[in-house]
Amino acid sequence: MKKNRQWVTSEAVAGLQALIIFLLLLIASRTLADEELNFGLETHRLERIELTGNDSFTDDDLKDVLRIQERTWTRPLSVPRYSPHLMDTQVGLIRNYYRNRGFHHAFVRLDSITTIEEKGDVLHISIVEGPLTVIRAVQFTDTGIFSEQQLRDQMVLLEGQPAPLSLNRFGGDIYALRALFRDETYLDTRVNVAMAIFDNTDSTGFVADVTYNINPGKPYFVNSITLSGNQETKDRLLTRELAIRPGDPLRWNKVEDSRRQLLITSLFRDVDIVPTSIDTAGGLADLEVRVIERKPAYYELGVGVGSLERIRLLAAWGHNNLWGTGRRVQVRGRGSWNLEDVVGNSISFDQGQINYRADIEYVNPRLRGSRYSLDAELYLKRETRGESALNQSVHGFNLGTTWKASRRVTNSAYAGIKITNPSVHPYAPDSLKVRFDEVGVVLTQTRFLNWSTYIDHRDDLFRPTRGMYTIGTIKLAGGIMGGDYSFIKASSSWQNYHEAPLGGILALRFMLGAAAPYGKSTGLGSDGVPYDDRFFAGGASSVRGYGHNTLGPQVTDQDELDELNYGSDVLLPDNPARGGNYLMLTNIEWRFPLPWLSKWNFASVLFFEGGNVWESLSDIQIQGFRFSSAPGDPADPGSTKVWDYRYSYGTGIRLDTPFGPVRADVGFPLKRVRYLSAEKDYSDPKVMWHFSLGYPF
Repeated sequence: MKKNRQWVTSEAVAGLQALIIFLLLLIASRTLADEELNFGLETHRLERIELTGNDSFTDDDLKDVLRIQERTWTRPLSVPRYSPHLMDTQVGLIRNYYRNRGFHHAFVRLDSITTIEEKGDVLHISIVEGPLTVIRAVQFTDTGIFSEQQLRDQMVLLEGQPAPLSLNRFGGDIYALRALFRDETYLDTRVNVAMAIFDNTDSTGFVADVTYNINPGKPYFVNSITLSGNQETKDRLLTRELAIRPGDPLRWNKVEDSRRQLLITSLFRDVDIVPTSIDTAGGLADLEVRVIERKPAYYELGVGVGSLERIRLLAAWGHNNLWGTGRRVQVRGRGSWNLEDVVGNSISFDQGQINYRADIEYVNPRLRGSRYSLDAELYLKRETRGESALNQSVHGFNLGTTWKASRRVTNSAYAGIKITNPSVHPYAPDSLKVRFDEVGVVLTQTRFLNWSTYIDHRDDLFRPTRGMYTIGTIKLAGGIMGGDYSFIKASSSWQNYHEAPLGGILALRFMLGAAAPYGKSTGLGSDGVPYDDRFFAGGASSVRGYGHNTLGPQVTDQDELDELNYGSDVLLPDNPARGGNYLMLTNIEWRFPLPWLSKWNFASVLFFEGGNVWESLSDIQIQGFRFSSAPGDPADPGSTKVWDYRYSYGTGIRLDTPFGPVRADVGFPLKRVRYLSAEKDYSDPKVMWHFSLGYPF
């Protein structure tokens, strides 16, 4: 046994020695490999880049081309470095930049490198631009399919533009021409470009004549269409969304429209339409529509607690593809046990009130196979309002349709009934119960028709960077439809987005609105429009220098305040706005990334806004649009009036998330109002903070 133990010990020592030798060899080989890889790759500290001879392009334009960057104010802590042996590549980038912009004979070289102690190297790059070559003529072989102007409308590099040295730079125009022919059934179109360069006899430099040789090939027609991947969805749902049928000319824009329509249904995670068999002799092509389905059914459950809603429950169920037809249904319910103080008096747990909200929605996106949808919604809710000792019950029904007039234009029309039934909180003081009876608030009913049109040219629905978005809405209530109110209401909003000159996005909005009673409500004046349907302004999504819905005329009569609190669907805070029958808003916002913080999705904004609401057209006065005024005595003609057009400016921080930007804004009002009465002396705050989710417009 002893000898055996000695043998094992010797074996272990030998194994350990072998392992150590192996690790040493591995480390040595890794070191040698690293030295071999790093050979000649030493880097130097960069102080700055000096360019000479560049007359046609700025230093910043050319430095943006380089892969090495100087220290800038946006990166104050970075230490720029470069590899000397790669400078030929960097110089080549500038040379190619010139030659692809018409300077075919441009010469660029690194003249010298000087070193500043404790700062780094200065790179001296000289440029000889040479003569410019400009496109003199663009010609096309006659195909007899499109006019020359139609071809030119697709192109960028035309007469007067610098002629690139490489024909590859014409690739964008070649692709655009091929796409034009594909949309007219010519799938095999071939486009070749040739360029001839001549001396410019009128001045220094050269001119280039560009010729496009176009061979359109045969037109193609759809032979057959097959479907694959739809396990839950019926074939007829897919075929009804297709903008192309067997026997139709194979226009590729129709194929893309079909793919887009299928994705819009939200039933599929991905859609692909590909030619599977092409008969070049007969000009026929088979198409296969391949889809990947989403799970159609879903549910949500939630439980929560809070200081007011002590117990909160949420449940929802929905199905986006009933019976494989694309019809959608959603049932959603929310309930809570509410212990809100009643006029400042606490109540016990067993005195709580049940609050709830229930919705049932049904959508048939293609009613009887047409382009019109069928949308139905039934809702009911009950809400405790401890501040006014009121319980508000609301229920209603909406029935309508939505359809697309074109790719960019969507229309929506629906009819609705809304019934509001206020009641006194069971634990309200007896004095408030008496007051409720004195005001005489009763159940009210509003019956209406609503029409909306949306024109959307934005590049992105949630994060627009360019394009225009226009909304027009008109609502007709009462009249022959009955109900307690008869009024007409219309509004229009125009929004525009484009790149700002200094970078970032410039967002603009202009909005107008008007409402007027008619019929049996005419005698009520501006009050003929119910409070819930009036216009409001001020807050995180309109004029951010003021509080939420605080602009415009204020409620001063206690009877009116009680009536609005009891009868409206909106709880009024202290010093509440009455709302208005006329609205005007103007917004301009510059959205830009934050230096240093943009990599963490932080951005900022600067905004300037204006707006207000008025009870009648006579309240809108020219002097009300003055730029600034003080919150003096309301009787002073020079002080800000409630009918003044109110301006504010400010800034904010944005954190971009998958659900939209989380934003914090601070607004500074330029025109503050002093509200003075026997009971109150109040002025608009000098600073207003807003926290919200999503863009204001």
